[in-house]
Amino acid sequence: MKVYIETMGCQMNQLDSELVVSRLRAAGHDIVEDRKQAEVVLYNTCSVRDHAEQKVYSRLGADGQRKASPGKSKLIVGVLGCMAQREGKALRKKYPQVDIVCSPGQLDLLCDLIDQAAEGKAAVAIDPKRNEPRDEVAEQRIDQLDLQREADLSSSSSQAYVRVMRGCDNFCSYCIVPFVRGPERSREPGQIVEEVKKLANAGKTTITLLGQTVNSYKWQNGESSVIFSDLLERVSAIEGLHRLRFVTSYPLNFGDDILQAMRDLPNVCEYMHVPAQSGSDAMLKAMNRKYTRAQYDDLIDRAKEIVPDIVIASDFIVGFPGETEQDHQTSAELIRRSEFKNSFIFKYSPRPGTSAAKNLSDDIPDEVKKLRNNELLDVQTEAGLAHHSKYVSRTCELLVEGPSPRAKKQPEMPDGGKIQMLGRTRGDHIVVFDGNESLAGQYVNVEITDATALTLFGTLT
Repeated sequence: MKVYIETMGCQMNQLDSELVVSRLRAAGHDIVEDRKQAEVVLYNTCSVRDHAEQKVYSRLGADGQRKASPGKSKLIVGVLGCMAQREGKALRKKYPQVDIVCSPGQLDLLCDLIDQAAEGKAAVAIDPKRNEPRDEVAEQRIDQLDLQREADLSSSSSQAYVRVMRGCDNFCSYCIVPFVRGPERSREPGQIVEEVKKLANAGKTTITLLGQTVNSYKWQNGESSVIFSDLLERVSAIEGLHRLRFVTSYPLNFGDDILQAMRDLPNVCEYMHVPAQSGSDAMLKAMNRKYTRAQYDDLIDRAKEIVPDIVIASDFIVGFPGETEQDHQTSAELIRRSEFKNSFIFKYSPRPGTSAAKNLSDDIPDEVKKLRNNELLDVQTEAGLAHHSKYVSRTCELLVEGPSPRAKKQPEMPDGGKIQMLGRTRGDHIVVFDGNESLAGQYVNVEITDATALTLFGTLT
């Protein structure tokens, strides 16, 4: 069948969609890029923010109208991922046009679910709830989805994601992830190494290790254990691996052993994404983040001391219940102090099922949230410009990803003509330069000539 899949949310969802596409193609399905041409429409969803869920509801409304039109009743609509787990069977009651509901831990069953839906049967596969026993057979089965991926079907010729763990045990009061992704469970390190070797042999020279709290990785087998710094050492030794990254890190679990691995292992990139969420101890406590501002500052200081030229990115929530103007200003001060390359800044929205939604009043007016959001963005713009400006006149190695968004909108150039290309440094800086489209997937050296708060500009050397 012709299948269209739209992915919303984090890198974990992007990886899940890649694995699903690989499995669907192996089963004989065709992946199409136009939703209107598809016989099966799948949405891999995110529940972290309300905006992402509202986007899915809008899509489902349009699909319902399409299924009601003459000759389109056989269209199969599926909701995958975190939203499927959060809503469960109730999703089909609210939206009868939905034929498939499939949670993150059941994605390996998707081909069977499509077959069921094609026969007019309900196709629902939901993970156990957080307080229910885990199905060990299902856990082993979902690991095979990662191992059986087709390396050459990755969306990038030179990059790939690899999952090292599932779930989260931190229970931040605003976050739905522990309930929709389940408990933390680290993958067996041999499986991870095997998967990275397979990808490296297929030409994937940059690998990003993924986990909801990736630096919490710990695999135990009897008395022996492998922690995250050990895993970095094992994976970095794989032949053909030019760059090794990891996201996303939890501040409390970031030991010096990981920083030393970043310093000493030549292909481990000097980049860390470590969400702060707030600079205020009062807000961190309300968010149940389990660390203090002083502990976060200590991590940033240790990172800068141990890893030369470390590049750091962060996340912030504005307008969390009870946030005062002073709390807000401490977040601004943290951005300035830490010199983040960039920060992802979001307005708080209550997520059903979380502790904050149950126990805290969403008492910050929306206009105040918007104002604080814009103020933090302005502070980050200043910090980002200061950070990027330090790279002017340096020569940086880039992995070229392809034409920039601006170049994609311009008329096609003749063979050999230069267009604006986009690449990334080891520190995840975005760099644009003029070059040939044939450079995509290659590593090149570029002299940085200018900088903005988000982008570097350069020329090939």
